[in-house]
Amino acid sequence: MDYRTALITGASSGMGRSVARSLARGGTEVVLCARRVPELEALAAEIRSAGGRARVVEMDVADTERTVASIRAVDAEIGGLDLVMANAGIGRAIDAKRLRWERISQLCLINFNGAIATLCAVLPEMVKRRRGHLVGVSSVGALAPFPGVGAYGASKAGLSMFLASIRLDLRGTGVAVTCIHPGFVRTEMTAHLKKPMPLALESDEAADLILAKLGSHPAEINFPVSMTAVARAVAALPAPLRDAALLRFPTPDEDVDDGA
Repeated sequence: MDYRTALITGASSGMGRSVARSLARGGTEVVLCARRVPELEALAAEIRSAGGRARVVEMDVADTERTVASIRAVDAEIGGLDLVMANAGIGRAIDAKRLRWERISQLCLINFNGAIATLCAVLPEMVKRRRGHLVGVSSVGALAPFPGVGAYGASKAGLSMFLASIRLDLRGTGVAVTCIHPGFVRTEMTAHLKKPMPLALESDEAADLILAKLGSHPAEINFPVSMTAVARAVAALPAPLRDAALLRFPTPDEDVDDGA
C-alpha cells in the first residue's frame, strides 16, 4: 500500500493498533496516537524491533485544539502525512429514560468533535500537496436508530455524513476520503461485554479487511456486509415498520472505549 506516512488515533489497542502494525510491516512510517502512552510505546517498540518506523504522540482527541496543533506539528516534522485515520472512539449505551448530558458529553466530544478535528487538522495542506487520504471509523450503529444508543449512533452518523459530504468537495484535489462502518470487533475493550456480538471479527481480521480495500480509495468500507445491508434496509422502512423491527433488538447498557 502506497502510504509513506500515516497517523492513526486510538492506536493503543483494538483495530487502530492492528491497522498501525500492518501498515508498519508494509513500510509505512506510523504515528501512533492515543491517551495511553505506555501501550503506544510498547507497540512502537514492537514495530521498531521488526524493522519498522513508528512515532508516539500522546493525544486526547476530546481536546480538539491540542489535537489539531499536535497533528499539524507532526505533519510538518514528518514531511507530510499521506494517511490520517480518525479511529479513536468510545461507546456508551444508555436507555433514553436515564439519559443525562453528563453521561454522554465525553462520547460526543471524542466520537464527533475529536474525529472531525483529526480529519481537518492538515486537510488544507493535503489539498496543497494534491495527495492524501482521510479515513474515519464510523459504525454500523450509524446506519439505523437502534434502541439504547441514541448518542453513540448520532455521533457516528454525524461523522459518516461529514465524510460523505467532504468527499464530494474534494473530488479532483488528489485527496481521498473513506468512511468505515464496522460491526462488532473483539478487542480488550469489548472483552467484558456480556451481551452477544453477532458476526464479530478479531481486530487483526478487521484490519486486514480494511487494508485490503483502502488502497483503492473507496467511499465506504462496510463489514460485515450482511449486517450493514440489514441495518440500511430496516432504516429505509416507513417509521412504524422500522420502529417495530428495531424494537426487537435488545437494549444494551455497556461502555466500550476503543483505544481513545
